[in-house]
Amino acid sequence: MLLAALLAYGALLSAQEVIDRIVAIVDDEIILESEVFQYLQFSIGSTVNLEKLPQSKVDSMRSQILDELIDQKLLLARARLDTVVIPARQVDQELDQRIISLMDQIGGEKKLEEYYGMPLAKIKRQFRPLIEEGLMIDEVKRQHLASVRVTRSEVLEFWNAYRDSIPELKDAIKISHILLQDNLSDASIAAAVARADSARRMILNGEITFEEYAEKYSQDPGTAPKGGALGTTNRGDLVPEYEAAAYMMADGEISEPVVSQFGVHLIRLNSRVGEKINTNHILFKVVPAPADMEITMARADSIAEAIRNGADFTALALSYSTDSKTAPLGGDLGWYSPAELPAEFKEPLKNLKKGEVAAPFRTVFGVHIAKVTERVFSRPITIEEDYERIENLATAKKRDEVYEEWIQELADETFIERK
Repeated sequence: MLLAALLAYGALLSAQEVIDRIVAIVDDEIILESEVFQYLQFSIGSTVNLEKLPQSKVDSMRSQILDELIDQKLLLARARLDTVVIPARQVDQELDQRIISLMDQIGGEKKLEEYYGMPLAKIKRQFRPLIEEGLMIDEVKRQHLASVRVTRSEVLEFWNAYRDSIPELKDAIKISHILLQDNLSDASIAAAVARADSARRMILNGEITFEEYAEKYSQDPGTAPKGGALGTTNRGDLVPEYEAAAYMMADGEISEPVVSQFGVHLIRLNSRVGEKINTNHILFKVVPAPADMEITMARADSIAEAIRNGADFTALALSYSTDSKTAPLGGDLGWYSPAELPAEFKEPLKNLKKGEVAAPFRTVFGVHIAKVTERVFSRPITIEEDYERIENLATAKKRDEVYEEWIQELADETFIERK
């Protein structure tokens, strides 16, 4: 909960440069009063709601939040002691997903920059260490709790103790997918390069300014309204192909078309000071040709047919899916109620039974091969039909107990001072 609050509301305290009071020290880590208040305000929803609460309630919540923050610091210290390392690529992927989520919540890149009072590149630099620390905490917990298992007698004991409090099953579907993205042909890339070349000639000939073209035609929704302005960035903030071109340019120069994973860019270097550059760009997305899309759908049909003939879905997801988050999980997308199921998935999966695979279908993300992993309908839970589900609940409870014991052990062997 605490990490989610931090990332959702952006507690970028290091950027605020305020004088703050230390409320606790955990090993070499400090916890500030403003951090506790940030989470407290998140829990309540607003300062107004906070002011309406009795002081005793506020004090109780504050104490609970401080305890949770101390636990997080203990886990972070343990992760560092165990030299837990998160690959840079994983940190970057998680950072990008969090930033996209924030932009969706707040209404786009421009509003996000206004909210924090800094350009997107700087927001990312502020977030990155927080993301990395959160992933380190998750990983050290995963490693410690991975071996926790329950015996059949423990499952039965759990069932007998909690059977009356376990809610009945609701209509739900568990799905997995393999995502295929179009391999872009040389012709598709060349078409985007040609559009960029044409735009460059128009700008150099004075037919239109760089900013005007970007506002009207750039396919980067985050920068187009600003005339393509990316602002000032450090080396490493942008994709390598973009930076390789930009750092070789003179002030005011407009690049030849530059191809990156996002499409084709025209770049104008406004200024460079040391390792900092200020640029504008125009993005031309590479649109897959009909032939590219047909090839992708044919691959999807072939994979779907192989699955129907007995091929291992999990292994195929690991080998072929371009969804980096779900591929290592065998394509698992989790459980959905009928109302929660993404709109594009509803019709293809509507009449499928457990174990069946839908005909491949396309969304904005690519072509999906979707499988119904589980499907349940409203009914009471029974030990005979739902042993695995009950086993998972019992395992979760045991892991919570092991976790609490572990946290206490860490607290006993770590210097903790509450101010």
